[in-house]
Amino acid sequence: MKNQKIKLPTFPDPLSPVCLGTARFGGDYDEKRSFELMDQYYDMGGRFLDTANVYGRWSGRMMNESELCIGKWLRERGITDMVITSKCVHYMPDAPKVSRVNRECAMRDLDESRRSLGLDVIPIYLTHRDNREVDIRVIVDFMAEMVQKGMVTRFGFSNYAADRVAAAIDYMGEDWREMFVGVSNEWSLHLETKVMENGGHMDGRDGLVMTDTALWQLHREKQIPLIPFSSAAHGFYAKVKNEREELSEKEQRVYIGLLEESVNNGISINGLSVAYLLNAGIPCIPVMAVSSEKQLREFDDIAEFKGDLNWLGSFAR
Repeated sequence: MKNQKIKLPTFPDPLSPVCLGTARFGGDYDEKRSFELMDQYYDMGGRFLDTANVYGRWSGRMMNESELCIGKWLRERGITDMVITSKCVHYMPDAPKVSRVNRECAMRDLDESRRSLGLDVIPIYLTHRDNREVDIRVIVDFMAEMVQKGMVTRFGFSNYAADRVAAAIDYMGEDWREMFVGVSNEWSLHLETKVMENGGHMDGRDGLVMTDTALWQLHREKQIPLIPFSSAAHGFYAKVKNEREELSEKEQRVYIGLLEESVNNGISINGLSVAYLLNAGIPCIPVMAVSSEKQLREFDDIAEFKGDLNWLGSFAR
């Protein structure tokens, strides 16, 4: 991965092709384990971390443990070349029904994120949840304000449906790429197959948005970058291999295809399922969470794979 970079059309600098997800760092994973995983990712050439102001608030201290952990790691290692994505306005774990999608909460989260990470400017800052009762123009305005004031390089959306993203792009006008980086919604090869089996759309739980056919078409038409979470579907295909679960006809076709490609290329089926996203015809950098150094080593295979796996997908058909 050391020599592998992706240039998104909406961000000024090249980025690592696989982003390391850190939701459990500093909380579920203690500092030692979190530091070891970030150390290995960095040594492999990785320079792109995904976090959020809410990550770790479910732990005992109810604090933004992931951001705090990353900030300490950056300071102790003297690292200045890591691109950080963080997120704001997620509901609080103890008040899931209370929306925080407003300027006051966004600015409060941003201030805490900057202090915790030790960054004057956060490279990418996303709204972590939507609230359809809030005019999309209001959300764009307070996020764009962060860019205009030099506190954020680019802003974006996480868990936003196609109509909301399209309305935001229309409102920003032809120069939208100068402030808006893209969208982070759920997407994986497994999810894509399930969505198509469900007629092209699936509702996520707790406000999560799954990439559906409407979003896919918007990403492809406008070349809006997608930075998907749960990109390996929590290791779904590896679990199928080990547990021999029953699969639908479409899933069986995908699974057999992955097995064949795995034998031919010497790459795990889990890694191939993520590599598919990188070569699916839209600007994309998948976010992958890992629990071990062994899983991290798959990042090299994913980044270097350039084969055609589109025949496994459903959206482009």
